[in-house]
Amino acid sequence: MKYLKIGCLFFLFCSYAFSETFKTQIHSIEKGERGESHLIMFSDGHVGFIESDGDLILEAIKKNLESEDTVEVILDDRHQVLSISVVSSVFEEINITKNMPEELMSYEPSIIDSSRAYQVFRSMRRDYQNFSQCYNRAHIWTYEAFTSSALKSNKLFLFFTSRYIRKFNYKWWFHVTPMVYVGGTDQSFWRTLDRRYTSGPLTLRTWTNIFMLNNAYCPVVYNWSDYRYHQQERDCYLIPTSMYFWQPRDISYKERTGYEKSKYYMSEVNHAYWEAF
Repeated sequence: MKYLKIGCLFFLFCSYAFSETFKTQIHSIEKGERGESHLIMFSDGHVGFIESDGDLILEAIKKNLESEDTVEVILDDRHQVLSISVVSSVFEEINITKNMPEELMSYEPSIIDSSRAYQVFRSMRRDYQNFSQCYNRAHIWTYEAFTSSALKSNKLFLFFTSRYIRKFNYKWWFHVTPMVYVGGTDQSFWRTLDRRYTSGPLTLRTWTNIFMLNNAYCPVVYNWSDYRYHQQERDCYLIPTSMYFWQPRDISYKERTGYEKSKYYMSEVNHAYWEAF
């Protein structure tokens, strides 16, 4: 038996055993075809599945996507959506148009040697909360490396496509880590600094293999549309950004408007500290 109240986007199933609860926003929706489950991509990286007969629920979620409300989500151990309810936002979003500089300078990351890369990796704090999200950890790690030693690093976003998510019932649609140039700027010199999941700087393929259950190759692309509109051609894509990018919405916003972040916004930094550490 289940209860559905569309007005507040809330539906309740009979059992909450082995459930996971979190607060976030709805980032995007992919409607299933030919009886497939619908996919809900949440801003914190989670993926939720809704059965193909849940069209009424899906329409309610689409309205929430437009309103950009913060929601509390409950998923079961198979990542099926048990509940979504609108809650008050816990932080104020910045309006980046008010902070847009008159003239943007091109971003030039630091080029360092391998010993410095290991030093930076070891200096990254590990007192993060167990259930912290990758984009908050990465934001603080790059911010602290910049404020302490003027290191201009990059971030590397790993996006899992719907093809991969459906194939392996994968619970995330993206992951992000700090990334540095060790000896040069070509991809062969890129090294990821993922302090949570690795024990040192790694090459791209070695890093992605940690998350790709089939060791799939993840090509590097530079536009949001190269990932978003090519979901069935690959299992994953990599998008590099400057250290200032916080969430995937920054990547899509750049493509849509041409605006690229050129500094840290303290509202985002403070929120990342609050959620991750």
